[in-house]
Amino acid sequence: MAVGIMQNSQKPSSNTSPTRKQLIVIFFLVTTLLIGTIIKVGMDRHWWLPETEIVSTLKPEDIKVKLDVNNAPWYELVLLPKLGEVKAKAIVAYREKYGSFKSIDELSKVKGINTSVLESIRDHIKIGVDTADINLNDQE
Repeated sequence: MAVGIMQNSQKPSSNTSPTRKQLIVIFFLVTTLLIGTIIKVGMDRHWWLPETEIVSTLKPEDIKVKLDVNNAPWYELVLLPKLGEVKAKAIVAYREKYGSFKSIDELSKVKGINTSVLESIRDHIKIGVDTADINLNDQE
């Protein structure tokens, strides 16, 4: 008799409808999928950002960044043409020893900075606090 009960309990159910637990799991999976899809579509369309429009014909070449030689560290000065690490560190050392530069021509007092180097970096450096000059003369 005990064998008959065991065999009946191991038989698969002929009823193929999902149980209550399975329905709950399916509901949460579908809900998660639906929410994820809504978030993905919303992020792709950037619906929360305002509309933007171009209000100027300013081109990237109109903006020229100039390094302030009184504030720039050596690793920024290295980006200038004809300046390597040694010359950039020499500029910083001179600045620390004698104070801020009063003019661009004063850079010629730094060891290794000759007139050709000075002329090649003149358009890329400045003495002052502004960091960018914008050329708006060509704008209409």
